[in-house]
Amino acid sequence: MSLGLCALALGVTVAVQAAASAITSFSGNGVLVCSNLVPGTVAVVEWASSLSGPWQTNWVGLASVTADSNGVIQVSVPMFYRVRGSQVATNMVWIPPGWFVMGSPTSEAQRWSDETQHTVTLTQGFYMGKYAVTQGEYLALMGSNPSAFTTNDNNGNPISPDLYRPVETVSWDDATNYCAHLTQQEQLAGRLPAGWVYRLPTESEREYACRAGTTNAFNFGSAIHGGMANFYDYYEYDAAIGDISFPSPAVAWLPRTTTVGSYAPNAWGLHDMHGNVWEWCRDWYGTYPTGSVIDPQGAPSGSYRVFRGGGWINYGGNCRSAFRLSSFPSYRYYDFGFRVVLAPGQP
Repeated sequence: MSLGLCALALGVTVAVQAAASAITSFSGNGVLVCSNLVPGTVAVVEWASSLSGPWQTNWVGLASVTADSNGVIQVSVPMFYRVRGSQVATNMVWIPPGWFVMGSPTSEAQRWSDETQHTVTLTQGFYMGKYAVTQGEYLALMGSNPSAFTTNDNNGNPISPDLYRPVETVSWDDATNYCAHLTQQEQLAGRLPAGWVYRLPTESEREYACRAGTTNAFNFGSAIHGGMANFYDYYEYDAAIGDISFPSPAVAWLPRTTTVGSYAPNAWGLHDMHGNVWEWCRDWYGTYPTGSVIDPQGAPSGSYRVFRGGGWINYGGNCRSAFRLSSFPSYRYYDFGFRVVLAPGQP
């Protein structure tokens, strides 16, 4: 059962529980504002004059309201109400459409030549996981947990099992297979509107979501220091000077992944966009287009798939918003994970 939020104009905030695709809540008179719906879904608002007796059978249709592009409806409600419509799981964050400058400026220390700046417009919003897919989520859906960090860290020291660590040692093929299985599961359960699928983010979607409106090397500023993310913090980084080698980090380096959400989210509510595990993207690796582009999908073909974000074993500079690497789709490593997107379209 997932949990969303509805609010009344009277200033009262009400928890809304969702079983499958039904969202149900109760309150008094006011204007209902209900969020976390699938954009474009038609939500049915019903009301009852009393909650006494067999109230479950006494609901009266009030209105059918289409959720806007942010997954929100607003409607005046009498007495007690409930809302029924397709609701997105609360571990997903709505990323609005917009534009941004992708890549890094020439002044950013240690930038790579393939980070050429160009303007990208994304015409469609999408949902993105707040966290990388966890070991528990992968195990529940796929029936196995390929991760290296289950009982020991990279030095062989014992660690407590934690299924909330990100799944790793997964290939691009594994990640896309997971997305296909998740789409099929949610479609069969009636939790997805027609045409919506889970998939990997495009490289442009990944950087856009990571930046969350920022233009610095990281979504929290121009530098990364120990304690700000899970990376090899004996090599911190500042965009003005590059690597800061062998500092005294605020938090000792951990030779393993950490529980998802261990660090503060960016402005759009996404955690661990820098560090912990690299995240596979949908694209083939290729040279960036020149000028302004709309909804880029990456190179039309290639040998390597893109991954982003940096991992627990990487220097701070490799965790920059613009930093990009690539590998064979079948390659697995103990800092390779992924994050899902939910949007209309093809897997």
